[in-house]
Amino acid sequence: MSNPAPQQPVSAAVAEEEPRKHILDQGPPDEEFWEKYSKHLEFPLSSVGSVLFHVMVGAIIIFMFHLASISEDRGAVPMKLIEPGGMDDEGEGSAGSGGIQDPVTEGNHNPFQTKPQEVMPSEKLPDAIANIKDLMKALDEGDTPVSAQAAAAFSSVDEELRKKLLGSKRGAGGGEGRGDDGSVGKGPGGSGADSTRARTMRWVLRFRTASGDDYVQQLAAMGATIVMPVPPENKDIMYFPDLRNPTSGRITTAADTRVIANQVKFSDGRRDSVDNVVRVLKPGFTPKVFWAVFPKDIEEQLEREEKRYRNRRPEDIEETAFRISIVGGKPNIVVDEQKIKGR
Repeated sequence: MSNPAPQQPVSAAVAEEEPRKHILDQGPPDEEFWEKYSKHLEFPLSSVGSVLFHVMVGAIIIFMFHLASISEDRGAVPMKLIEPGGMDDEGEGSAGSGGIQDPVTEGNHNPFQTKPQEVMPSEKLPDAIANIKDLMKALDEGDTPVSAQAAAAFSSVDEELRKKLLGSKRGAGGGEGRGDDGSVGKGPGGSGADSTRARTMRWVLRFRTASGDDYVQQLAAMGATIVMPVPPENKDIMYFPDLRNPTSGRITTAADTRVIANQVKFSDGRRDSVDNVVRVLKPGFTPKVFWAVFPKDIEEQLEREEKRYRNRRPEDIEETAFRISIVGGKPNIVVDEQKIKGR
């Protein structure tokens, strides 16, 4: 009987290999093996954080595009202003009123105080202002502030034309009174410092314009009309009721006169403005001055903004300057500056 073959010694390497084969044969470890590598929910939290971050970035981009689409055009174009009785390039307010320089054009030379001289020599301005103040008192408007530009513009035309532009004294008693043409009417709205005529003398409108076309287009967007005295006598008025249609210009009728007298209006006697508007509207002559006439809804909007600004009484206000911009084809009106009597 032969002896059994002696068992070969098992090496350490072979001993270690056997458990490994056993593990591989059994497949991947149980689920808890993987759970320990996400014990603190690192993967789901990082995934949610990444999604939220991208959503926030997208929302910010959309919001920035929205702001860009609704913001007004702030292109580098010169500022032109409508003063109460005048429109000015730089705009420190009416001459001698102590206005501050317009922030848009700060640092530029302001030629405003020479502007009335384009319509009237400066030495005649004090008398012109006094005369227009007397006219306002005669129209029952009281002691109304009158700018040099307004005085120069209204004094440059015939007395009959001034009456057409400003209307007549309000009737007394129970009747409604009659206009200059004999027609029955209630005359300009409001009374004293809060009347349409007084607002014409103390309100300032400031526009961004770069050309005559742009100027006329902005006025058209506000529903404005334009009137021009016809030289050389300056007794008749050329009326442009539709600024989008320059061929609409005509000499005023009695009905036109009633409408014009009952609306707030602002003059412009600057030569560049007059020349540019004449080029657009083609009246066939070049007046010394023209008036932009605004409808009642614009006057009411200006009135609301004036009262909302500091809630001051109209009789305490020397001048209110409004910033005008056209956004989406509609006027955006905010108070830019307000000056108080006696300050």
